[in-house]
Amino acid sequence: MIGHRLFDRDGAGVGRIGQVFYDDQTDAPTWITVRTGLFGTSESFVPLRGARALGDGVQVPFDLETIRSAPSFDIDQHISVEQEDMIYHHYGLPPEPGVPAQRPAETRPRGRHRRPDPEGQSERQPG
Repeated sequence: MIGHRLFDRDGAGVGRIGQVFYDDQTDAPTWITVRTGLFGTSESFVPLRGARALGDGVQVPFDLETIRSAPSFDIDQHISVEQEDMIYHHYGLPPEPGVPAQRPAETRPRGRHRRPDPEGQSERQPG
């Protein structure tokens, strides 16, 4: 997904997908960041709930302005429960049901926010 285009609910291009964050318990992709702003210098978080493939990109069920005004956090850190709640609130979504608390910080993997390659050479960032 990284580097592919993100489209809003109407099919308008939003920007390029910058990072993918995975759920701690399910290991499923849960969040992406999209590069927006002048020269793609800002990255906004977007939930993947309701997303679908569209050509060589991903379409999410949110409008362009909602995506561009979404919360933005340091993408080199794990997303906290509070940050997740802020993002869900921004998009008008309830938090994920039945998800237990996150693992302690010292057990969280760090990395480039993508799945490991087949040989396990790279790390990923859960979210």
